[in-house]
Amino acid sequence: MPSRPPPVPSLRDKVVNSALWLIATRWVHRLLGLVSTMVLARVLMPEDFGIVAAVTAVVAIMDGFFEFGFDLALIRDKDVTREDYDTAWTMRLLKGVLFGVAVIAASPFVASYANEESLVAISALIGAGIFIRGAENVGIVRFQKELQFDRLFRIKLYPRLLAVITSVVMALWLRSYWAIVIGAVMQNVYQTLFSYLMCDFRPRLRLEGAGKLWRFSKWIVISAISRQLFAATDQFLLSGWISKERLGFFSVGGSLAAMITNELVGAVGNALIPGYAKLQDEPSRLRSAFLVSQSAFVALLIPAAIGVAILADQLTAVVLGAQWADAAPILGLFAVFYLCYSVVENLNRFMAMTGLQAVAARSGMVRTSLFLMLIYPAFQLGGIAGLIEMKITLSSLEILYLSHHCTRRIEASLIDYLLTYLRPLLAGAGMAIVLLPLVQALDVIPIVKLALCAGIGAATYAVCSFAIWHASGRPNGLEAIFISLLARKGRAAGV
Repeated sequence: MPSRPPPVPSLRDKVVNSALWLIATRWVHRLLGLVSTMVLARVLMPEDFGIVAAVTAVVAIMDGFFEFGFDLALIRDKDVTREDYDTAWTMRLLKGVLFGVAVIAASPFVASYANEESLVAISALIGAGIFIRGAENVGIVRFQKELQFDRLFRIKLYPRLLAVITSVVMALWLRSYWAIVIGAVMQNVYQTLFSYLMCDFRPRLRLEGAGKLWRFSKWIVISAISRQLFAATDQFLLSGWISKERLGFFSVGGSLAAMITNELVGAVGNALIPGYAKLQDEPSRLRSAFLVSQSAFVALLIPAAIGVAILADQLTAVVLGAQWADAAPILGLFAVFYLCYSVVENLNRFMAMTGLQAVAARSGMVRTSLFLMLIYPAFQLGGIAGLIEMKITLSSLEILYLSHHCTRRIEASLIDYLLTYLRPLLAGAGMAIVLLPLVQALDVIPIVKLALCAGIGAATYAVCSFAIWHASGRPNGLEAIFISLLARKGRAAGV
């Protein structure tokens, strides 16, 4: 009797597997980044990070003006050709040259504003790294388009590992902020090199078809500009308003919060992009995919953000060291901000793949305009905390606005969609109720307290989630996906 061919995985299975690979990629990257941060934070001083933060803020702002979304255009287009990949690569190459030149050209102004002459040399080196990254092999976009995230995992792992080793070695040798700069530049060098070593696609110079890419990308550019202005303008302005030490606390506290919340859970959102693109012409399946995936996304994000906010003191002590204690309150506030910001970014991904990129771009412009108008008053009234709280408020309002348009796109009720947030919020509240007194009661060293509280918090959240899920009639969501994965693994193992 002939054996049956293996079953073809469904789109949902592919997306779930892709999300797991992307989560693994992000976790490995962030673990390596955490190791790097732990070493650098102990070898260097907060003001070293503050010096580099002025340049990285400018690079982040400029990145918005050069983020054309060519990768998203290739993923969204069902009839993409070899020529489209070549055109995208050529335009990315030109972007890298212009971007690098802009960073170098702006360096005298940045150095003058931040009152730090060394920023000119730092900008020159970072600009060179941007040149090199612009030549990255566009062929790796195929892996994301076809949900082959296991291959992306390997392509991104080796450069990151080498960059961390480079940063740590340079820090131990130089004992200065140059270790941070050299590590960042070499990350771009390694990434570009491995994109060719591990992908056999060889791009060619071509500009035919640039108009088609631009028609999709113009709204992505507007969204990216508003996003980066919103994300990084405060860090740049603070470089002229506060000391380099306090700027270091702000920069590293924000980076650590983003690392544990937005960058880790954001991997799930990235895995959803190809799935949304494939379903954009199937309304009922798109509706189901959106509601389930958004619920699962929020269910992963909320415990991460709550954990960082409650355990900010312990995280700061363990990861950064005693000299970074003043960064803990900033870390806690940034955890709440990245909870809201991550939801906004995930909604934006859906809108980019389903024809709503213009709405998302306009929303981002309004949010960022309000932010730029309020940034100085917020800082004057509440200092750094007031500034972050203002960003939290604006992001929360944007969630409501974007949710309204997304639910209209899938012909669903806004109330029904917002109710998908209820289960993770209730489970998160249960987690907080257990953790808050526990953190106060435990009298142990920070690393032990962090490990115990993190473990107990995760277990509490899981128990509460499944209890609420059962009481709610077992709706689709993260819990159902988890049960399905366990059942499939059990069948595969013959259990």
